[in-house]
Amino acid sequence: MKLIKCKTCGSRELVEDGDFVVCSFCQSRYIPQAEDIPTSETHIDLANDIQILLDKCRSDPSNRKRYVNLILDMDPNNLAVRDFLK
Repeated sequence: MKLIKCKTCGSRELVEDGDFVVCSFCQSRYIPQAEDIPTSETHIDLANDIQILLDKCRSDPSNRKRYVNLILDMDPNNLAVRDFLK
């Protein structure tokens, strides 16, 4: 967080108050900037899950249709399932 202390009095005790950050000592109010707000990125990789389901298609043919549908739910353009759709 870039805004780590009050620019007026130097206090490090800043609290959120609605859309503002307020200094606990001098009551200076700041509007947080985009670089002040921590971001988190999430990446979900389904390749391993799809590979497990493809293996189950081979090893458990009685439930193949269920596994193929799960794969297509995750990746509608998956070309590996075309062998199991015959």
